[in-house]
Amino acid sequence: MGRLPVALLAMVIAAMPQTSSSRSAPTLALMLPSSTDGWEPALAVGPREQVYIVAGQRNGPLRSKGFDQRQVLWRSLDGGVTYEGPWPVSTEGHRHGDQRIAVDRAGTIYVSYMDSESLNLGAPIRLRLARSRDEGRTFVAETIPVTRVSDKPELAVSPDGLRIAIVYESSPGPTIVTTADGGKTWSGARVVEPGNGRHFWPEALTFAPDGALWFAVPSMSDADIAKRLQTDVQLHVYRSTDDGRSWRDSRISSSPRFLNGCAHDPECRVKVPRISVAVDGNGHAYAAYTEGTGPGQPYALLLTSSTDAGRTWSAGRPVSAARRPQSNDLADHADPVVVAQGNGRVCVVWVDDRSGRLNTFARCSTDGAKTWGDDIWLSNRIDGAAYKSPEGFTAIYGHYGGAGLSTGGRVFAVWAEGEREYRTGNVWFNSLPMTTK
Repeated sequence: MGRLPVALLAMVIAAMPQTSSSRSAPTLALMLPSSTDGWEPALAVGPREQVYIVAGQRNGPLRSKGFDQRQVLWRSLDGGVTYEGPWPVSTEGHRHGDQRIAVDRAGTIYVSYMDSESLNLGAPIRLRLARSRDEGRTFVAETIPVTRVSDKPELAVSPDGLRIAIVYESSPGPTIVTTADGGKTWSGARVVEPGNGRHFWPEALTFAPDGALWFAVPSMSDADIAKRLQTDVQLHVYRSTDDGRSWRDSRISSSPRFLNGCAHDPECRVKVPRISVAVDGNGHAYAAYTEGTGPGQPYALLLTSSTDAGRTWSAGRPVSAARRPQSNDLADHADPVVVAQGNGRVCVVWVDDRSGRLNTFARCSTDGAKTWGDDIWLSNRIDGAAYKSPEGFTAIYGHYGGAGLSTGGRVFAVWAEGEREYRTGNVWFNSLPMTTK
């Protein structure tokens, strides 16, 4: 999609969701080419500010006859200005899903995901890792030798590419597998914490500069989920210094999972607190999370940090306090992603409904979250799809998006917008320099 005419650009600026400290990104959001039915995107930034985005692309509506989904990749070699693709990550397997992506300092791309060998719904789920050493032109995929993979792998790769870790939900509890030799050999699967009747949904995994692994995950009662009851959700950040053999658990927050009780949205079926973790070049950790008080109440977006390897954490502080004029209360926040780098550079990307519909925002700090710049409106293109309007988009297409930072201090974000009930949607992208105020 090309640049908007001046008159339409003026409409975009006039229509932006205003708060006392928000502004539009300096570039307009870009719908990725041929991204129809692409959902749950993830993003990684290469050593020369290449941007790689991976998503699952469906062949039709969810649960339709013959439904399948494949991993596809888009590539930008000009810092996100233009994109090529999508190209298939692998033609092997079926029902590719829950993709994550990373790039090491040599430029090798890694994509983790789940798939099955057949379209049979009872076929075993495999944990897969695909790699590209030619900037995404070709990939080679392998099956990681683990069993009982049930949900949402998260991926972490060390800068030298030798250490790779993947954590996933499994019947014993969240489970991690690692390699220290670039994937020549893999450890046995190690349970992070026994489930004991609780469901864990991995949301972030990262290596710190000292080599420690950090892992963010909510947990909630399996029995309550099965009975469709409101239940408290614990938000955890774990840290391991021995490749996942042992972990320190930090309980960051606890608040309810709502059923049919989302703020401002009577058609919402479920709302769950979410959490993300990142570590900067100083080893300081940041956890961004959502937290609510009860059905019908908006989720706040908070950030806590630790400067002592997770032994203590600061009090949660609001990242965004945007008001929602339509209901005269706070905006309802969702899908936080935090990224960090260097000497205290940290950004949070999220979705909220301050305008009456949904929009994607970012907010950044260059001093370790002591002070923050403005809320930056990323989803600032008001045309291009039936689910878009000057107020925002209709629904998040999937369950998560992605973000990344370049060494030059630019923030990149990807998300998926679409129609309700996941009928269809597209992948969207925007970026900004951290110096934007």
